[in-house]
Amino acid sequence: MAFYLKPKKYDLRYLLGMPLACEPLCTIGVVAQKVLTGVVNVLWVLVEAEFIDKAVRLVTGGETLAGLLPLLAAMLFIVAWKRMGYSFGRILTRRIEVSAVYQMSLEAVKKRGRLKFKLIEDEKVWELSNRISRDMKKNVWSMTQHTCNYLVGLVRIIGVFLIIFAQSIGLGVGCLLLSMPVLIFSVISGKKTYKAYKEAAVFARRGEYLQSTMTNRESVQERALFSYVDYVNKRWQEQMAEYRKICIKTDAQKEVRNGVSTVMTNTIATIMVCFLIMELSRGNVTVGIFIALSKAIYEMIDLMHNNIGQSLVTIARYAAYMKDLTVFANMEEQEDADSLPEKPPVFESLEFRHVTFRYPGTEREILKDFSLKMEAGRHYAFVGENGAGKTTITKLLTGLYDEYQGEILLNGRELREYTQGQLKGIFTGVYQDFARYYDTVANNILLGDITEMESADSLRQMDEHLRKLGIREEMQNLPQGYDTPLGKLENGSVDLSGGQWQRVAMARCMMGSAPVQILDEPTAALDPVSESRLYEEFERISRDRTTIFISHRLGSTGLADRIFVLQDGRVVESGSHQVLMELQGRYAKMYNSQKSWYQSEGDEDEKI
Repeated sequence: MAFYLKPKKYDLRYLLGMPLACEPLCTIGVVAQKVLTGVVNVLWVLVEAEFIDKAVRLVTGGETLAGLLPLLAAMLFIVAWKRMGYSFGRILTRRIEVSAVYQMSLEAVKKRGRLKFKLIEDEKVWELSNRISRDMKKNVWSMTQHTCNYLVGLVRIIGVFLIIFAQSIGLGVGCLLLSMPVLIFSVISGKKTYKAYKEAAVFARRGEYLQSTMTNRESVQERALFSYVDYVNKRWQEQMAEYRKICIKTDAQKEVRNGVSTVMTNTIATIMVCFLIMELSRGNVTVGIFIALSKAIYEMIDLMHNNIGQSLVTIARYAAYMKDLTVFANMEEQEDADSLPEKPPVFESLEFRHVTFRYPGTEREILKDFSLKMEAGRHYAFVGENGAGKTTITKLLTGLYDEYQGEILLNGRELREYTQGQLKGIFTGVYQDFARYYDTVANNILLGDITEMESADSLRQMDEHLRKLGIREEMQNLPQGYDTPLGKLENGSVDLSGGQWQRVAMARCMMGSAPVQILDEPTAALDPVSESRLYEEFERISRDRTTIFISHRLGSTGLADRIFVLQDGRVVESGSHQVLMELQGRYAKMYNSQKSWYQSEGDEDEKI
């Protein structure tokens, strides 16, 4: 069996249901072990009582030593089971922790990969999905543990009450009524403690964030430059002071409640034992039952306070997590989002016909009655100010959003009629926030053609792309060549320069046979001259494909066969670089304002 995260309502009924789906035998084994442990603890009361009664009769000559041996054996077995059963349960719960957490975390990752892109771009949704994935291990493990502890305690309490009722119904009713305040007080106390710690956790999270700002590697340069450590440290101290104040107050209140609870539970247990004394004086219970049951009553009352009540509160706390899980599981998914790229058709044309688009939940139209056409084998550039709609075009083309008005025709067929697998086979790209995978050089690139990663042809392609991009020798000269791990995770890993990472990302984009390449400002971190040279290299090795350049800097526009100038969601100018410069319109103004960026010293008259 396995756990699958499906769109449905998750509640407390799934506390054991989820681990059961992942590790059925182990979960059943743990539950059985816990229930048997509870039963054994109840049996101990009966065996102990019988042993005491026979021991008394042995002293008076009414019993033989041989009559005690079976009871001694039973007591030895119970003690052995309690110790061995605990170890057995630990082994099973450890397996549940490893296996169930792995399966459930994997399902959470898969769900995130299937989400509609509009949800991924929603900050609150992304934070919820992060919280679900981050807290999966802690919650699954704790839910299982507390539920099992609750089962053990419940079995023990029910067993003791059954023994009491068997001795006297009146005594049983009285003990039941007396025990209710303990349980109620425990639940109320636990809820107050949880509420206070939840309030404190807000300040703790803020403190953790501020602490990371003062210590993480990414902020080291700005910390040194702006010298803001003292300021942030002061804010951290303020947050942690509030956190400590709440914790100290909560701990004090908790100790007071524990003191009150201890007095109350011992008083109630003593009253219940007094009832037993009355039953003993009337001859309704034996000495053995009196001694064993008196001990069991004190343990039971303590169990109701420290185990059952706290477990109920803790389990109730996870109800909030289950609500979050329900919201997450029922989030809208992109159909066949996790499908692999399919073999692409021959690309002929791509056309926008009167397309209007606004992002979900907003009123502003990013594209307004937008129309243009692109043909196979040519290079196109989209330029314009931030917010003009350049990146939105790439999101629509790759199927990330389909809630647009008008038509987008790919080879004359409406784009929404294509599957995700078909679109993945047609488009490839490098984006401004391109991924830097902490994996080997080879895997960083071969991921661009996931269906052929292991083929010899892909390895040859990778080598050739790196050569054309001018970094083959650099990658081959790394400690382990193409098998060198990149990033900062492993011993012996190497972190590349920004320009090297960008060329690796471009090589990844060029893998496979996708006929349309999208470059959405992947060189924004480079200086304009380096950006222009990198685009020239990319254009030279991509002449057999259709390329779409997206940029607010104009280093790539001279390479394009046709340039589209966007303003307020519309094409306001289009044509080649030369045509647009002769037009002396918006493009010419932008170009002339940036021209000096792309000129090296001594060649001020050189064209981009």
